[in-house]
Amino acid sequence: MTLIQQLLGGGLLAALAVAVAAAVRSGRSAARSAKAAAEARAELALAQRAVAARDAEARHLAETRLPGLLLAWQSGSRAQGDGGTLLHPGSAVTASGSAAQSVIEQVRTMLEEADARAEGAARSAVQATTRSLQILGYEFQVNVSDLIKSVDDQELLARLMPVDHLASQLLRRLQVVAVLTGMWPGRSREAAPLLSVARSGLGRIKDYERVQVPASLPYYVDGTAVEPLALLLAELMDNAARHSAPQTPVQVLVREVHNGLTVEIHDAGAGMTPEVQLRAERLLNSAGKVRLTDLGTPAGFGLAGAGALCHRYGFRVLLDQQLSHGGGCRAVVVVPRNLLVAAPDPLTQSESPVSAFATAPSAVAPQPPLGDSGPVDRGSDGLPQRRRTPRTPRPQQTSPAPQPPGPSAGAAMANFARGTQPIHRPDPEEHTQ
Repeated sequence: MTLIQQLLGGGLLAALAVAVAAAVRSGRSAARSAKAAAEARAELALAQRAVAARDAEARHLAETRLPGLLLAWQSGSRAQGDGGTLLHPGSAVTASGSAAQSVIEQVRTMLEEADARAEGAARSAVQATTRSLQILGYEFQVNVSDLIKSVDDQELLARLMPVDHLASQLLRRLQVVAVLTGMWPGRSREAAPLLSVARSGLGRIKDYERVQVPASLPYYVDGTAVEPLALLLAELMDNAARHSAPQTPVQVLVREVHNGLTVEIHDAGAGMTPEVQLRAERLLNSAGKVRLTDLGTPAGFGLAGAGALCHRYGFRVLLDQQLSHGGGCRAVVVVPRNLLVAAPDPLTQSESPVSAFATAPSAVAPQPPLGDSGPVDRGSDGLPQRRRTPRTPRPQQTSPAPQPPGPSAGAAMANFARGTQPIHRPDPEEHTQ
């Protein structure tokens, strides 16, 4: 082989080696490019999914979470009004998930502040209106009562008694509204017989003729709970009478239990649906203040006021439809033992509106004239000194449940009114505190 041929063969080999090396480098570059392209496509798909998830969370926030939060607050279910959860729980750690949760928190805070302002404004307006109406109502009833005591015309008495009874019903409803706004219902300064408390509540409802109360009860209620318990029983008796047929009776029973007393109110109504009973139990056993803005339209104050009285004074009210004597509903008021007292000593018991209407006027023992009190005791300074004169014990008087008045029973209606006067008629100053 000649030298030229050797040089040409070596050049071809070198060129071939270069070509192979170039081909190898080109293949590696193509592989790297393909890998990079695949990675880019994967990153693009991931970014697209992230954008889609963020858009879905935004739509979920606008279409589901915020409307659900507003609906829960409008319906009074604030405990369930947390705005729901994220559509994709994994996005909670992302900026968009944190932003969505921040929006929910800000809206909830604004709702709480707006609701507090609305509740405060409603409570203040209702309280001011109730206070002024209560003062007028008490003055009206005092004038009617004074007129009843001053007339002897039986026909006029028969016409005045329904007016006085309507005034008692009006004042009871104002008391319930006042309790819901945080005002005190009024109180008696002395203990009172439970029978008198029940009759006082009975005198404040429309269908008092249908309610059957025991003829006698040996229990006494502490003075601080006399008016609240009378108001509570009045609301429950009125509720039982209004939700049962007009010709059916409402029976009141009292039982002594381990922790105090129970006052059972049985009606012969149609009962309650599970939803209605659940709402009634929630109002009666509310652990906090009842919100005026949650009472619905039209607002129902009766059970809400009863629940407020239970929370404030320690009563409990239970509802059931299995043990009602009339086949309707049974409301059981549990009066704790700390609100009961022993019967007061008749020698030291002072006259009060409560003890005055517990006994018929004809059964009250006559008192000696003020001027016929015997010799006057004087002190060292020559001034007369007080001395206590034993009071004649008042005989126990039991009477049956009130009966419907006849067409010419003016005197009987007058006696009934004296026996159903409110236990304590608070002074206007007491209701302004």
